Amino acid sequence: MREPTDMGQPPTHASREPYLSVVVTTRNDDHGGDPLKRLQAFVNAFDEQARRTGLDAEVIVVEWNPPPERPTVGAMLRLPDPSWCTYRFVEVPPELHAGLRHADVLPLFQMIAKNVGIRRASGRFILATNIDIIFSMELVEYLGSQPLQPGYLYRVDRHDIQADLPVDAPVETQLAWAASHQLRVHTRNGSYPVDANGRHLGLAEDIVDGRTIRLGDGWHVREGGGGVPSYRWASDRVALIVDRTIVPTVYPPLLALEVEANPYDPRAWVRVEILDGDRTVSRAHIVGRMRLEVPLDHPGPDGRHVIELRVTETYANARQQLPIFERRDTMQYRVYSSEVRPSSLEQPGMFEYPASGWVNAHPGSALTIEATAEGLRVASDPRKWAYCVEYGPLRAPASGSYRFEIACSVLDGRVKPGVLSGGRHFWMPASIEMHHHPRSLRFDIRVELRRHELFWLMLFNDHPDGDGVSRFVVHGLTGSAAPASLFAERRSRTRTTRFVERCVFAYVNALSRMRRWWPDRAALARRTRERLIACGDQGARFISAVLGERMRRRIVRAAPEYRSLERALRVSDEQLRAVSPLRDLAPLHRFLHERRPTNLHVNGCGDFQLMAREHWHELRGYPEFETFSMNIDGLFSYIAEAAGVKEQALTMPIYHIEHEVGSGWSPEGEALLRRRIAERGITWLDATTVYVWAAYMRWLQRPMIFNGPDWGMGDARLPEPTARDSCRASA
Repeated sequence: MREPTDMGQPPTHASREPYLSVVVTTRNDDHGGDPLKRLQAFVNAFDEQARRTGLDAEVIVVEWNPPPERPTVGAMLRLPDPSWCTYRFVEVPPELHAGLRHADVLPLFQMIAKNVGIRRASGRFILATNIDIIFSMELVEYLGSQPLQPGYLYRVDRHDIQADLPVDAPVETQLAWAASHQLRVHTRNGSYPVDANGRHLGLAEDIVDGRTIRLGDGWHVREGGGGVPSYRWASDRVALIVDRTIVPTVYPPLLALEVEANPYDPRAWVRVEILDGDRTVSRAHIVGRMRLEVPLDHPGPDGRHVIELRVTETYANARQQLPIFERRDTMQYRVYSSEVRPSSLEQPGMFEYPASGWVNAHPGSALTIEATAEGLRVASDPRKWAYCVEYGPLRAPASGSYRFEIACSVLDGRVKPGVLSGGRHFWMPASIEMHHHPRSLRFDIRVELRRHELFWLMLFNDHPDGDGVSRFVVHGLTGSAAPASLFAERRSRTRTTRFVERCVFAYVNALSRMRRWWPDRAALARRTRERLIACGDQGARFISAVLGERMRRRIVRAAPEYRSLERALRVSDEQLRAVSPLRDLAPLHRFLHERRPTNLHVNGCGDFQLMAREHWHELRGYPEFETFSMNIDGLFSYIAEAAGVKEQALTMPIYHIEHEVGSGWSPEGEALLRRRIAERGITWLDATTVYVWAAYMRWLQRPMIFNGPDWGMGDARLPEPTARDSCRASA
């Protein structure tokens, strides 16, 4: 690494290769909205940043199809005097441009132009970027320390800023202005609006109010709204910023979150660790839809809490349950709402439940139970997630929120609680907090129940090694409702079950009269009922399809444990028939699920893709499709990954000067941009095609190389005037 320039003259690059080549492309017209001003801002900032950090860099400007009636960009650009970086200008004349398809309506082929510069770059590492980018100072300092390694494709988040950046201001003023005039940020998980200082903005009908609670990092875009409950998917690590000063309370308040595990798979679950700053304040096991309550005991010096939820473990097959064209594989669970609630000093009175209510939840297994003076001593079945002991069935006397506390001591392994539905078909949404005490472990369970709803309290084996025996002692159970009011009448459950049996048997009996070769109608009815119970929602859908509407509604009214039928009732016969043609696509669907591409950071990736020169040449640059440049940069990221080049996302931002609406991609201008492209008859690479090709490359375990050996116009002798010949020094 060289020392900064105040200790000497800028180095000479003619006799050796620079550390970094920066490639941009432009033309001297109104393409993108005053490109000369944007390039001038880029040069002014980057040259001074490189000077201060000692970054050894060359800048290659590819001027594509320059209008003959205008001066060239190289002639108009004002270079710093003296300049720290080496500047090279490569011209692609109009006659070469004219040989490409759509040349009459597309004045600049951005990715082919970048390939021209990449092919001719001499740096050890090559950065493909754009002229409307300002690098943060910390990013250039990082590059100046020469940390880059072959085998990696480096990426960063892009922060969009307002268009009126002060071009000729000092670099400190430019960077301060950029940091305080932000519009949106483009991350791996999506693009989000931010306030002027880069803080995430909540939208209307969002999971935060934007005042007491604001969004931190890690969230996906808001979904729902417009009459549908809004929610956001959470990634592995998400943050919420809580301003406690807005809700003054005598006692520490609580942050209440409504969360849900992956609803596409009823077996999905997620374990999270909840931190307030650097302190772990709670842990939760998310199953189904449930509520979490986070104590807000220790605010920061500014009265704020930075609450972070970190996923520690998740259902192994969760990624395969996402829709096939969903790129965001870090969708761990949903959050529907967040709210700061005041807490009282005293907890409501709790009732003690008789220990005799705990029974073996898995008869016939290797589980052992022994009643001792200290409590119920249990040794679990060695299988992971095997049921251990259960309490119930219990029935809610009225609709409302119920709280239970289970006190136990874990001697070996690990144990977790859950609230099981009365029919034992699914885990019910519940808030579960685990509190460690010197001599015991306490599970605090809160669950919302409807009147007469049946449920079981369950403890199951969660050995850290997977299969293994967990040993623990249950000391006691307390609850917010009197025990006598909760114990269910088994006769009612039996009556409900018999009603469902009669419904299923009546259906099978009627069907069997049309198919007389079924010899054992009772056995068929029994198997049908068992299959319906085992299949959960699928069984409900089956009943919805074959039973009459009146019979279905009677089942729902009479049997709370079959409430999943309510969703099936909303599925019409036309909808069910419309799904059947998708069966022909089952092989493709299975292939795309099994070869789901990696969740690479391809959001706005054309503004920063940095890689060793040898990798650019091995992969022959960007695919040179004679189309609009949309999504070609994302395809290249997948090509590089298939070739064994790992993606590494840096945390330092870049700032992107806002386009004119419709000239480049932005959320507001996307529709106008697509309409302009379509009206000109220009094609572009669709994101779905990129996904399919990425899955295909993952199956092949090799990259797809689209270009020939003449990529980047390697067989053409292009004009490359020197900086002295083509540029005039700044005044």
